[in-house]
Amino acid sequence: MRLKIENFKLKIPAKQAGITLFIVIVIMSILLLISFAIVNITLKATLFSSSGRDSQYAFYAADSGIECAIYWDSRFNPSKFATSTSGSPISCNNIAISNGQTIPGTTTLTLIGGGGNANPTSIFYFNMNQGSDPEPYCAIVTVTKNTDGSTYIKSRGYNTCDPSNPRRVERGIELY
Repeated sequence: MRLKIENFKLKIPAKQAGITLFIVIVIMSILLLISFAIVNITLKATLFSSSGRDSQYAFYAADSGIECAIYWDSRFNPSKFATSTSGSPISCNNIAISNGQTIPGTTTLTLIGGGGNANPTSIFYFNMNQGSDPEPYCAIVTVTKNTDGSTYIKSRGYNTCDPSNPRRVERGIELY
């Protein structure tokens, strides 16, 4: 017995023509939306983790500022920040700091000691040079010598020294 093979053509009614293409487009659209959602979540998580890192760098810069101020306040008698001494220069992180230097992002000039009783506040700025890091961390430190002999130190640390950087984070520490 011989089998006869004929060309069979699948006939799709005209009403159903293109339904497969439509289903494929719908499925691809859903997959594309899901992938966009996953990418969006990933980007937000990355930004969130980097903001935590930047906050930590700013805090460490503030802590370095406090430690530098404590060092120069307690190392000499009278203190480098005493109102009766010129106080200048000091160094923090191997960076020499003297009176009259402009603090970036402000119109304030560095003043270390020598303000007399009328101005018992010293203020200085330094950055933590990270070698090849293009944006070092920095701190602005304010030291106030009170008439009762106590000292108030306020240090504000920044994750970047560029005041116009929109991702700049500030963290502060105060010490009485």
